[in-house]
Amino acid sequence: MASRMASTRATGTAATVSHGPAPSTSTGAYSTMSDDKVFQEIEELDSQRSQALIDGDIDKVETFLGSSLHYVHSSSTDEDRTDYLKKLRNGFYKYLALESSEKDYRRFGDCVIINGLIRVHVIANGNDKDFKARYTQIWVVEDSAWKMVSWQTTLLPVT
Repeated sequence: MASRMASTRATGTAATVSHGPAPSTSTGAYSTMSDDKVFQEIEELDSQRSQALIDGDIDKVETFLGSSLHYVHSSSTDEDRTDYLKKLRNGFYKYLALESSEKDYRRFGDCVIINGLIRVHVIANGNDKDFKARYTQIWVVEDSAWKMVSWQTTLLPVT
């Protein structure tokens, strides 16, 4: 059986999709959903996650995070789901702005990898940080829903 990988590069409202070979593990409702529909759904979920972070609604943020979350900050701080949520709830992180752009989506069955650019304005441990970075984000189907299981940020040089 042939498998495929889909990729979409989105800059603003324009996007292109390309297909090529890749392993497929897609099962359930999402296995028949088009790549564009999956990317749109994840885009909406991530928008809601970002807004919940800015709003400080950590209970809502938690609904978007997979059980095996691995979160690596631009400082290289590495946290699992429990540590990340604990710091959010304790006010260690207070997100003021999250603005992503130039997103590139790739689908491998029930796994979607996103690479993009982001501007982050956050108060981290009392320190005001406003920076631009590249990021990699991974969403997978867990308990019949898309969940974010990985985030990694790499700072861009200050210009």
